[in-house]
Amino acid sequence: MFRNVIVLLLSTGAVVAGVMLYLLWQHQHQPLPEQALVYPQPRNLAEFKLTDQDNQPRGRVDLLDKWTLAFVGYTYCPDICPLTLAKLAGVQAELAATLQQPLQIWFISVDPQRDTPQQLKQYVDYFKQPALTGLTAGHDRLFPFVRQLGLMYAMSSTTEQDYLVDHSASVVLINPLGQVAAIFKPVMAAGEVPLINREQLLADFPLVINQLQRR
Repeated sequence: MFRNVIVLLLSTGAVVAGVMLYLLWQHQHQPLPEQALVYPQPRNLAEFKLTDQDNQPRGRVDLLDKWTLAFVGYTYCPDICPLTLAKLAGVQAELAATLQQPLQIWFISVDPQRDTPQQLKQYVDYFKQPALTGLTAGHDRLFPFVRQLGLMYAMSSTTEQDYLVDHSASVVLINPLGQVAAIFKPVMAAGEVPLINREQLLADFPLVINQLQRR
């Protein structure tokens, strides 16, 4: 009988070890997002102050307890901005359905000279997406905030009114703790406007969230 107990214990141990090895293998072989990067350590955002399209102040507290997709651009942008925002507005409901907390979209204008709150309101209202908020500030506040996001922009030195602004085409994911957690990268192709791919975003987003929640 003692021998049978030993055999049973060894068998049970083997089963447990097999299950543990399988779970470890499964954890290490989760599919990875193709056009997104999950940061090894989420980056805390320092306090900031922006103004939204309703001329209301926004700060770090407005990022807490919700997920945020943040994109920088400007309302006079001829291609990247309207196309990217149309994609984000269009998939917001599908992405939000995979989350427990709300999902908001922040469009941060880096052209405060032309993008007044009134101009931003008219622009974001066009996309008919309540989760979309337009924000801006003076460059003294904008530049350090955009840099915290891991994005960039550069103003033209021209004196013409119809100027362009260089800016990142990536979309940053901020977690409910107000930390930069991941970045969705545009598809880069010679001769084409760098844009987030809608289908790839839908495929990558749950993989990114899964990676973040496994930590």
